[in-house]
Amino acid sequence: MFRLRKEMKLFLVVFTILFSIYLGIKRSNLDKIFVRTEVKIDLSTANDIFENSLNNKKIKFEFQVENMTEITSLLSDISKMENSNILHSEQKNTYNLTVFEIPTDISDEMITKFRSIVGISNENIQKAGMVLVNTNLKENLNNNQIAKKRVQNLINESVSPDRITSFRNQLDMIQSKIDSLSIQEDINKHNAVFDIVMLSAIKNTSGNAVLRGSLTIFILTTIVSLILIIVGLIISYYIFVIMHKLMLVLGIRTTRGEGSNYNYNKKGYGRKVKRIYKDSEGKVIKKEEKD
Repeated sequence: MFRLRKEMKLFLVVFTILFSIYLGIKRSNLDKIFVRTEVKIDLSTANDIFENSLNNKKIKFEFQVENMTEITSLLSDISKMENSNILHSEQKNTYNLTVFEIPTDISDEMITKFRSIVGISNENIQKAGMVLVNTNLKENLNNNQIAKKRVQNLINESVSPDRITSFRNQLDMIQSKIDSLSIQEDINKHNAVFDIVMLSAIKNTSGNAVLRGSLTIFILTTIVSLILIIVGLIISYYIFVIMHKLMLVLGIRTTRGEGSNYNYNKKGYGRKVKRIYKDSEGKVIKKEEKD
């Protein structure tokens, strides 16, 4: 019968327990739960977008929260709005960084919702003040439109090909100025009716809830690993037993078996036998020693 030594049995028991505990710790990150790691966010891209924008109202929120669910839900609602515009978004397990634009008519409502979230650490609102109509922009646009009509009339009245070519070149230049001024006017209108918001939220990695979750994972992983390893060892043991019996059936002897048969056949090998012969009166008449 295939047997394990006592030392090997003790080693397997200790190894099974320690390895199961090791798997539980690694799976639950219990070794890192008491080490508070600082979450670092690269704000460069988001800051560039936020600072370089010319919106009349800029809002910045910073959060330190234990649960991202509420913030994620609000951002999801904003992204589904017809007039909203997500300019930058980074969502990780440990932080959320988003820059977006929302219409001014719903901006106050969204700000109120963000303020109600537990864990807000900073709020900053920048306003451009009273929005004044850019008279120079409108005057330039009107002047260029008047110049465009005048050049068009000159083209229609002119009969000289050279003059027509010259007027057309002037017309192209005027039209480029009109397009540029129109785009600028649209941008100004957009910035007046849309507010830009930059939101950064960091998830706290410490707390009782996190510790409870890690302990639960540790216990479950350790128990499951222990059961699986024990089952695996039992299966391995019976496989070795079957292989051992199969080797005996095939006439294959192990080193241990051959040594046992040899000792059995050579019984008494290496022992000295001392014999004493006595007469009828009990006197020693002969002594003899044999190997």
